[in-house]
Amino acid sequence: MRWQMMFTLLLVGVLSGCAHTENIQVSAIAAGDDSTQYKKFAIVSDKYQATNDDLQFAEYARQVTAVLNQQGYVQAQNSKDAQILVSLSYRLSAPQTRTDIVNVPVYPNVGPFYDTRFGHHPYPILGYPVYQPMVYQSIIYKKLVRLQAIDAVVYAKDKTVKPLWDVMIISHNDNDDLRYMFPYMLVAAEPYIGRNSAHSIEVSVPEKDPAVMQLRGM
Repeated sequence: MRWQMMFTLLLVGVLSGCAHTENIQVSAIAAGDDSTQYKKFAIVSDKYQATNDDLQFAEYARQVTAVLNQQGYVQAQNSKDAQILVSLSYRLSAPQTRTDIVNVPVYPNVGPFYDTRFGHHPYPILGYPVYQPMVYQSIIYKKLVRLQAIDAVVYAKDKTVKPLWDVMIISHNDNDDLRYMFPYMLVAAEPYIGRNSAHSIEVSVPEKDPAVMQLRGM
């Protein structure tokens, strides 16, 4: 029972997010080679409108601006001067229950031995575990951040949306604080901005990543 208890505590720790990394899913797509030639941007809402009266949006937009600057993008003075509009949207889901079933090794006490002439073997064999399934449930939250770049000149003419690139960033864990997770999600997505990842990629970001600390300290 001691081994079972130790393994259970270890499992709970791992599944609870005690690891010193944040695992993020990133899926990026780009329209083509010409989608990256535009570097002058303005950050707008998911309705492609400037947002000046939302403090949370302003905080996130500052972090997105810093990440875009690292990739060679330059912020325009206003949306009229921009070559691309970068739509920023984000969402935190309601709590969801996740169920994991794991086979736990159990080291029982030494029991009776049986005569092997009848096809029986000693049970249990000292030093070898048997396995029991254990059900572990946890509450998780889905955090989603999306950055979508569109051609600002085309949109200004007749409100036509011409996508240039799109990055979807998703986090699943027990943390319900999007403000805490936001810089981790941006750092994970930074290398894929304006590029094509071909499929969803899982990126691990260290808990004390300097880039995360820098974004959080802005």
